[in-house]
Amino acid sequence: MAIKLYKSQLTPTAESSNVANTNRISMSEVQSIGKAWKGMVKAGEELYITHQDIKTDNEILEKSKEVMNGGENFTGLSETTINASQMNDPDAAGKVYNDEWQKIFDNVNGTLSNGMAKKKFKAFMTKQNLKDINAIKTASTTNMINSLRTNKLDQIETLKKSRIYGTPLESKLAAKELEVLFADKKTKDIFGNTFDKVFKDTNKEIAYFGYKNVPISEQDAALAAAKKDKRLDAADVQKLITHFKSSKSTNNNLNKDNVSKMKSNLKDKGILFTEDEFNAAIAIATQNQDEKTLIKLKQMATDAPIIQDLNTKTVAQIEEKINFFTSFKNREGGMTIAEANELRISQEYLASLTTSLDKDLVTTAANKGVISISEINFEDILNGGDMTAFIDGATNRIAQADTAASYYKREVKYLTATEANTIKNVFNSADTPEQIIALSKGIVEAFGVKSDKVFKQISKDENVLAHLGGLVAMNNGVPGENVKLAAEGLMISKNETLAKLYKMSPTDVRSTNIIKKYAEVFIGSEATLDSTIELTNLIYAAQLKKEGKTVANFSNNSYRKAFLMAAGGTTVDGFLFDKKMGGFDQQKSKNMVHIPPWLQRGKFDNVIEMLKTDKNLVLKASSNGKSAIDINGNEVNIFINEDPYFVSVGNGKYKIANGDNPVTGNDPEYLLNSDGGYFIIDINKIKAELITGMQ
Repeated sequence: MAIKLYKSQLTPTAESSNVANTNRISMSEVQSIGKAWKGMVKAGEELYITHQDIKTDNEILEKSKEVMNGGENFTGLSETTINASQMNDPDAAGKVYNDEWQKIFDNVNGTLSNGMAKKKFKAFMTKQNLKDINAIKTASTTNMINSLRTNKLDQIETLKKSRIYGTPLESKLAAKELEVLFADKKTKDIFGNTFDKVFKDTNKEIAYFGYKNVPISEQDAALAAAKKDKRLDAADVQKLITHFKSSKSTNNNLNKDNVSKMKSNLKDKGILFTEDEFNAAIAIATQNQDEKTLIKLKQMATDAPIIQDLNTKTVAQIEEKINFFTSFKNREGGMTIAEANELRISQEYLASLTTSLDKDLVTTAANKGVISISEINFEDILNGGDMTAFIDGATNRIAQADTAASYYKREVKYLTATEANTIKNVFNSADTPEQIIALSKGIVEAFGVKSDKVFKQISKDENVLAHLGGLVAMNNGVPGENVKLAAEGLMISKNETLAKLYKMSPTDVRSTNIIKKYAEVFIGSEATLDSTIELTNLIYAAQLKKEGKTVANFSNNSYRKAFLMAAGGTTVDGFLFDKKMGGFDQQKSKNMVHIPPWLQRGKFDNVIEMLKTDKNLVLKASSNGKSAIDINGNEVNIFINEDPYFVSVGNGKYKIANGDNPVTGNDPEYLLNSDGGYFIIDINKIKAELITGMQ
């Protein structure tokens, strides 16, 4: 619905708009309005000021939190005050605080909203500075005094120790310095009301330890003096009494233990005690009235010269001495006490020496003064050590061990028991094939032709390493493919999961025709057969893994080749035909023998024929360079029965049987040598002649 507007409603009439205003303005009203306006403006200004005052108060309170707690660009006065208060130099502490104060002031002041806020902030910061600086000066001054006290106490402690434990001259000088220090007014000022306690405690400790540290023989006199010393109280004297009783008992017990060790070293190792050691033990035992120890020392004094003499004798000479004194038993009047004692000591010495030589020839000889040795560090081989030094050590050891073996008429052993154990640990800790190869190669390189005896010495505990070393030695010190594969197989065997996949069980393979065929070679050397089987299994495991096969894919032919490799056999590539070298061969009797890597398979009968036709070759190849003898000591020709049986006893070494077949018979009648052992032919000694003769 539309609304209708008339013109008269929109436009005023001329009459109504042009009417004159007849009202008059009152001056009093004008003045009242002015006053009201002025009051209103003044109230507005006051309101604005109040508003700004409250606003800046709040701003300063907010900023004060930042000032005290720290911001992005500064640490904060609270933390600065704490840090400065921990210093012991008041001036330095004040500077640290003021520098940070100025930094904070400059950072915060530039962020304030107006002049009123800056004025209030400056007042706040100035007040906080005065408050904090006073606290810092008080704390740092206290710290300075405490630090000075600590340093002064350290000085007193040092002088006190020199006074108690120093030489006579040091003690005298320290006493004088302490006297001057305690008389100094500065010292008294530093310690204040604690000075008397520091002075008293220092003198008490000097007096106490002066009495406490006297020898046992002077303890009674020291205790009497301590009871009269005004520096000590009753508790200190009682502590001395307790200490003297305890020290006598402890000293005597230590002396007993020391005398027991001296006796053990004398009796079991032949190690003599020094005169000073003996006199000191006598003095302590006498002071403590220890009659048992005194009797023991008296007997040791009697025994020492006898043992000293025994240390210079060989086993044969000691046995001769024992027989000499034993004969006195049948003498009229029997043996004297001194003779009986010397016989007893000699018998005990020989028994102890025999046990010691059985355990460790080299160390025993060194302890007796027969040789001088230094330990060989076999870990150097794995750690990339100096091989020259290692070889020099081994060369020196060979000479020393040979001397010991000759002196005591024992089979030579080149390692100490400790070194043999070290090799075992090094071998077991190796975690790469390269380390295993380096160890076996290193021993061969260092000990040369004697390395077989080194490996023999450790074979009881580590037959795998001994066998590996033997293969390296067979190959003129160079690790062949057989050694490399065996080392890889050893790593496989250390991993339980891999071992199940690739390593054959020794029990499983013993029943195979391969082992049955070659077992006769190892008559009397079952341990060698065991180690050969173990090495075969390691070589075969590495081969299976390389070929992507497992024990489930067992192959007689492949295993036979691995067995030959474990025995030192190799195949040399030829122009038309490959040469099969080393491993095993048959003799005319059809018995199997082991042959060295340099001898071609099928040629062992040629070796026998050459020996048969040249007696000089037999003598040159024999272990002692002499002819074989029979049980009556008569020289015999090893070929007296035309075709004797050669029985493998090592790499290219053979016993000779002139009786029954050693494999099937009961009486092989092995020939002897003039040294009392088996007659052994070592064809390695005539290698050049054999190779030349077969060309």
